[in-house]
Amino acid sequence: MAEMRPEEILSVVEEWTRQYIELSGIDYINYVQIFENKGAAMGCSNPHPHGQIWATEDVPSEPYKELQSLKKYHTAHSSCLLCDYTTLERTQWSRIVCENASFLCVVPYWAVWPFETLVVAKDHVASLPALNDAQKRDLAEMLGRVTCRYDNLFETSFPYSMGVHGAPVVGKGDGEGESHLHIHFYPPLLRSATVKKFLVGYEMLGQPQRDLTPEQAAERLRNLPEVHYKKRR
Repeated sequence: MAEMRPEEILSVVEEWTRQYIELSGIDYINYVQIFENKGAAMGCSNPHPHGQIWATEDVPSEPYKELQSLKKYHTAHSSCLLCDYTTLERTQWSRIVCENASFLCVVPYWAVWPFETLVVAKDHVASLPALNDAQKRDLAEMLGRVTCRYDNLFETSFPYSMGVHGAPVVGKGDGEGESHLHIHFYPPLLRSATVKKFLVGYEMLGQPQRDLTPEQAAERLRNLPEVHYKKRR
């Protein structure tokens, strides 16, 4: 996506949406997980850009935990956790990488990976099908801007795992009202194109440790150009 035009990425977003709707029509499907593994460092065996979609009968562990937190917060505060979090980040600004009319990209304060980011919808939308045309265009633009910054950081094709999290299949599960569309980027690189972070030892057996603060990571990404390094040579 880092080298694609916004209109090309928009075609991907629209296909994600079509697949979500189509798979939702299967009786036993209750969750649609859209994701991309990029680069050998993330175990990607096919070098060409591609993504995957897994449709499952149960809500997988990670989105399930997020959904429970969203529901618990909504019960306690009568508001959306990610709506309130977006407001907080826009007030503090220090962890923001970039934004447009519909989406915000931040290095979340709980990030584990050095340059982990979260792309979150500014409005309360539950899933891809809930986006209007303008929001889809903004999402495509945002994905291009974020991935271009990643490539520019170490001037390499930046590896990551990316996944879309939103509501369980519409009309089939609880939590649709509390769900809030967001996208995770989990990139492993730490200091260069060849040095990555390893979650081993204490970080595996105890708890993860930050190699740089979320604010430092956000500043480095924020200060990068949005013209791909290959086009600047």
